[in-house]
Amino acid sequence: MNLHGVIVNKKYFNFSEIFIKLWTIFKFCVFHLHFRRVNGKIYIDNPFIKEETMNGFYNEYDRVVIETPEERRQKAKKQRKLFSRVFISLVIYIVVSRVAAIGTYALMKSVLSAERYHAFANSTTWSVIVSCAAQYAIAFPILLLTLIGTDKAKERKTKKLSGTEFFLLFAMGEALMYAGNFIGTFLNGIIGGITGRMPQNDIATIVNEIPVWLIFVCMVVIAPIVEELIFRKLMIDRLSIYGDRTAILFSSVAFGLMHGNLYQFFYAVLLGALLGYVYTKTRNVSYTIYMHAIVNFMGSIVALPVQKAMLELSEMLEAASKGIPINLASLTVSGTVLLIYVTLEYGLMIGGVIALVQYAKKKKIVISPDKEIYLPDNEVRKNGIANVGAITFLVVSFITIVTNLIFT
Repeated sequence: MNLHGVIVNKKYFNFSEIFIKLWTIFKFCVFHLHFRRVNGKIYIDNPFIKEETMNGFYNEYDRVVIETPEERRQKAKKQRKLFSRVFISLVIYIVVSRVAAIGTYALMKSVLSAERYHAFANSTTWSVIVSCAAQYAIAFPILLLTLIGTDKAKERKTKKLSGTEFFLLFAMGEALMYAGNFIGTFLNGIIGGITGRMPQNDIATIVNEIPVWLIFVCMVVIAPIVEELIFRKLMIDRLSIYGDRTAILFSSVAFGLMHGNLYQFFYAVLLGALLGYVYTKTRNVSYTIYMHAIVNFMGSIVALPVQKAMLELSEMLEAASKGIPINLASLTVSGTVLLIYVTLEYGLMIGGVIALVQYAKKKKIVISPDKEIYLPDNEVRKNGIANVGAITFLVVSFITIVTNLIFT
């Protein structure tokens, strides 16, 4: 059964126009119309009016517009085209970054001696440098080019976050990340139990093998800027034509899939949803860049001395159990570092849970249902997935995740 919409624009009317408008709406109300307010316009769905009754029915003042099935199909086609273009740009980003990295290694193999190339190819530091250059210096500009000419949502006024709001939202992000991390670790444990081989977390290994300056430049500075521009600024600015809720959902799932492994997928999706909410609330991508940078800073640079302290503490306790004398000063330092980190992390997590509960109770987390182009939510989501770009991106992401499970 077809749903048809009527749009009543908010304009100034004289008395006769108002009378005609009211009479038209009254006639439609006889058929049990359902009203929805979208971007200052009143949409009226009427499942009882047959298609032939609706075709070509326009008010002489052109103030009441009836949406025909063909118009609905054209809007759906336009949405699929936009979503496909956005997701194809992500596929191009993945492919170009991989090709650029492989090309770099091929070039180095041709210009370096066998001994030097072996050292280069087996260096984690050079691997990270090549990967960062391929993604952020080569693939990202190409992604920008692929999105030229695509439709964007109308510009909205930016809003400021107070220091308290920023902190509470960041704490919520930490809580969501812990929940996602638990899910990811649990699923990897199940997979390891079934296969007899526990999947490895490459990021944790890489962070321990590269210099601190490289971690800071690539993971704390460049990655948050580029990723927030892609998944918050570029994606949400385009997909929010069909509603902020849809934009947040698709951008956060794409953000999780782009990480390419189950360890990071779930917490990246939940963090991406929080960052998407912050962006749609403020329309200021700098807030999400700062939050993303802090998350990466705490998970990499701050985590390094903590991991070292945990290792030293474990070794000292093992030595003490064997009756070997231990250095009390080192024990105190390691214990203090670990205590501070645990207090900070779990304090943020607990504070984030409390903030989430309070925001939910007071209904402070509000995502506008408005859409610039109206289609029912279920149809928007179906169109968002049922297009060439989204399907290709899902297939590429699935292959990447499975490959990482098998070979890492």
